[in-house]
Amino acid sequence: MAAGEVMEVRAVVALLEPVFREMLHPDELRATRYHLTSSDDPRGHALQPDDLVETNSAVVWWRIRGERGTSGGIWLDDGPEEMTRHVQGALQDFIAESRFGWGEFRGPLGLP
Repeated sequence: MAAGEVMEVRAVVALLEPVFREMLHPDELRATRYHLTSSDDPRGHALQPDDLVETNSAVVWWRIRGERGTSGGIWLDDGPEEMTRHVQGALQDFIAESRFGWGEFRGPLGLP
């Protein structure tokens, strides 16, 4: 992706779905909700699937087993692999600090 790349929310979510599937146990995945929200929306209202995302204009909010977390800014300029890995790193930190996954490393095995 070139600098200034733009993607629809649905495309970003499609890239992130494997991260959640790989890193969460089935019971955790069933108890998980996540969405993209504007990075300047403190309430975390969900963006619509056809909304456009530019670098650092959105974050991923999630709720897993009642615990809330966020990814930090979505960076598209370095390509989909780096964007996905950034979210994966934030999710890993969240899991390791959560009540349900305290101290666990759950790095994804087969992500791009």
